[in-house]
Order: sequence, then C-alpha cells, then structure tokens
Amino acid sequence: MSRLRAAVRWAAALVVGATLVGAGCDAPGGADDAGYGNEGARGAPVLAFVRPVAGEIVLADATGRTWRGARLKAKADDVRWSPDGSALAWIDEEGDNPDGRRIHRLDVATGRVRSTPCPCHGVGFLGGEAVTLTADGDALLFFAGDGKVRRAQLSVPLTDYARVAAGGRDAVTIANSLPEEKAGRGQFEMVAADRSGTVRPFLPAGAPTSFAEGQQSPDGRRIVWASFDSGGACWHVGNVRLAAYGVKGRQEPDRPTDAAMTDALLEDRVLVSGLAWAGRGLTVSFGPQTGCQAVPPGRFVSYYLRDGRWRYIGSGMLAVGYGRQGRAARLLVPERPEPQKQDEYAFPLLGDLVFTDRHGERHVLGSRVSAFVFTPAEAAGAAAPAAAAQPERARVARTSDRGEPVPAHLRALAQRIRDAAEDDDAARLRALCDPCDDETRAALRTSKGRRELVRLLSSHPGRTENGIVFPGLAAHRCVDEPARDITCTAAQLHDIALLGIPVADSGTYDSDTYSGDVYEPDLEQRLHLKTGSGGKALWVGRYAP
Repeated sequence: MSRLRAAVRWAAALVVGATLVGAGCDAPGGADDAGYGNEGARGAPVLAFVRPVAGEIVLADATGRTWRGARLKAKADDVRWSPDGSALAWIDEEGDNPDGRRIHRLDVATGRVRSTPCPCHGVGFLGGEAVTLTADGDALLFFAGDGKVRRAQLSVPLTDYARVAAGGRDAVTIANSLPEEKAGRGQFEMVAADRSGTVRPFLPAGAPTSFAEGQQSPDGRRIVWASFDSGGACWHVGNVRLAAYGVKGRQEPDRPTDAAMTDALLEDRVLVSGLAWAGRGLTVSFGPQTGCQAVPPGRFVSYYLRDGRWRYIGSGMLAVGYGRQGRAARLLVPERPEPQKQDEYAFPLLGDLVFTDRHGERHVLGSRVSAFVFTPAEAAGAAAPAAAAQPERARVARTSDRGEPVPAHLRALAQRIRDAAEDDDAARLRALCDPCDDETRAALRTSKGRRELVRLLSSHPGRTENGIVFPGLAAHRCVDEPARDITCTAAQLHDIALLGIPVADSGTYDSDTYSGDVYEPDLEQRLHLKTGSGGKALWVGRYAP
C-alpha cells in the first residue's frame, strides 16, 4: 500500500538489529470525525486510505461515507486489513517518529488504536493477529486484539534487512536479503514462517528476487509482490511476481507491451505504483519514478492481470482497486503536482481518491491521498474489470505537444497527407508535396517512406511562427526530469516512444542545466506545414529552424 517510497527507503536503509523495547499503549482513533459529513449511521468499512499531509487514516463504507479511523504521528507504512475486516494494522515509516518506531492496531468497532514501541520490519496478518519481524531477524512478534504480544523465535535466523512482506492463512511471507556477493545488489529470497516460527523456503529455495511491496490474496493462499531492481539513483525497474504457499515455483509475467505502455515510455525505468488483489486477479499500475522523471497522468498505466494475461484498464491512475457490486476506487495522478514543502520531501505523489458505488455514482473521498486498500472481503468479491480502449492514433492530433490548439486549416492538410500515406497513394502525396524539398519528395517514392510519414503524422505537432512541425520536439526539445522549464509532457513522451527518438548527445546541450534525459529529433524526422499567401496551408517538407 505504501508504494515505491518503501522500496527506495528499504534499498538504502542501514538497519540496526533490536528486539521489542516497550509495552503497548491505547489511544482513541475514531472519536473525532468532524468535517466528514457523516450524518446518519455508518456501514461497515470497505476500504481505508492514507492522507499523510493531514496525518490521518480514513475509513469509508460502501456508500462512500467517510470517517477518520486514526490520527498519525508518523507516516504510515505497510497498512493492512485483518482477514475479517475488523482491524487495521500499520507500522511507522522507519526514522519518521522521533519517539521511535511503533506498530499500531485499530479496532474498527470501537475506534481504539493500540500502539506499541517496536523496532521491527513489515507487518501482515496471520488469522486475527498482526505479525511483524524483529529488526535483528530472529523472531516474529504477534499482536492480538486484546493487546497481548507474543514472541516466536524463528527456527532459522534471518538477516537484519529482512521484513514481513505479506500475511497469509497459515503463514506469513518474509523477504530475506541475500548477500550481494552471492546474488547481486538488492536481492532477496522469499521464505514463509508459521505461528511456531518454523521457517520454510518459497520454492525454489534461495531463488533471488528484488522486493518493494507485497500483498496477500483475500483467501491467504497466495502472495504477490512488486519487484524492484536497482541500477543506481533514478534507475530502477519494477515488475510483478506471484507465488502460492506450499506450491513449487512462482510466476514472473513480463510487463505489458501494448500501445498504452509504449506511449508511457517506461521501458528503461518503470515502477509499480499500485498493486491490489481483485477477485481472481490483480490490478497493477505502472509509472515513472517520482522525483527523477516527468510525471504527467498519461504516463501512469493500469492493468488487470489474471492467469498470466494483461488487460489494459486505463491511464492516469496511481492505483486502482475493485470491490463487490461494482464498487471501485481510483487514486488519480494530479494534472499539476503540488510543489512540496521542505518538510514534505519524503512524501510520494499524492492525488484525489475517487470512489464508485454500486449505483455507478462517483464520490471524491479525499484529497492528497497517498494510498488505499479494500478489505479482503471486498477485494475477493470483485468482478474482472472491462478492458479500456487503447490510445487512438488514427487521426492527427488536435492539440500540440504542449497542449495548444492546432490551427484547423493546417490540421486538415496534415490529415489529408496522413490519409494519402496510409492508403499508399504516391500520386496524391506528390500533388500535396509540390512545394516540398527534394529529399522529402524522394522519400515519398518508397513504401518505407510513406509508412514513416504515417508514423510521423501520428505524433503531436509543435507551433512555429507561421505553421506547425511534426513532431513538436523538432521545434523545442524536452527533458525527462520533473519541475524543469522544458519538462516533457505526456504528448512529448508519446512522440519519443512512437518515433524512437534517442536521447540527445550531451554535447548538444548544457548538461549542467539538466540532469535528466534530453530528447530532440534528427533532421530526417521533421515535417513542416505553414500558412502561405492568402492563408493557404502548404506542405513545405523538412523543418529547418
């Protein structure tokens, strides 16, 4: 639920081993729900979500009514529901609480939060007990609803970097770090530990995997985790891995390769921003690395995964989840991310949480939300979502790569050119290209040149003084880096992926100004339309600024 920030912190953390250091304390969590508009009786909660800036965990019922479940003194990590939805457990982000890390358990019926000092790693549920791992990797700690804490010594001691990855019906999954000299950088093995502390490998034993975040299936028989292979700062690659308790092997599906994923330009760097069980399958959202890459909404793409097959379900969502009776929740990527304050540097990208009820009505449950999770019962009852249409490329774009309207007469000419090229009509293209330069006319004589023309006119144009140029990057380059004067837009990222525009040679721009990848097309990948005398639209060939 905590998305990538947990993985980044985990990959770099220097953890000191310790044991349980204090007794639990009780605090009311749900008494103050003023401002939530909760007139009338509440139903049982179907989901919880986190608002880190407001410092709260909020609950919502099936109608979309919300109330505060708990106040937060530190950012919440690994927020988990108990199997029956009666309790919620989470752990403080490491190093975020000046009083020391604590594990928390909310009783939904009473609104009481029990908080216990705990130098521990990860949390999941095993039956009705919340379970975590001591920081030294020696024992499991069990937290019951009555406040009692039980310790189970592990049959095989694990490493200081090990953590509970997900709960289960009869065991919990632990990600145990492997020696770098044996398995490479940031690699883990997945093991299972039962109530007695007996450790068993997830077969195949010792198989390395990277790890960012895990989730157990509603029935507790399977787990899924987001992998997180690191190539250094700002160079991380994530994917999805699945396994079942007591079953040999695991599934490692390749990432989708459809038009939506291609448009998002996530080949070399991609992270899992959302991960949730939904019925017999999973919802998975992929996106760029916040803080290192441009984050327009179109760069986040979501899928439903079942039996090794991906189904595209939409773009612009940090995460998406489904419940019973058609209920759904979507955490939307902000169109314009808010500038972060000095004390908010560690927060992930925050967005509005939109909830769809059984009648198809949508409600905004909260703003500046970092994550949400449905109860196991809700997730188990979800139907497979319908597929969304792939991005359309049949028409010339109506807006430029910077969102400006394209003049109608120039767009109409571009569409005529594209239609002729798609029909492989060389004669019509020669007539339209009468004022063109010799190189452009020569390219139109070949089938390859006409196919390339269709592709070029599927990009977004850029505005020039008296015309437009395809792609717009020919008129102005962009950088895949956030908060810059030329940060790439979603349209520009689409064009880079579509046309295969390589990263510009650092010698062609000031590398001291931009640390991200700069993109600028070659002369051969430029098409210029301009307004001639009398307002006539003309195709003049290649664009030479």
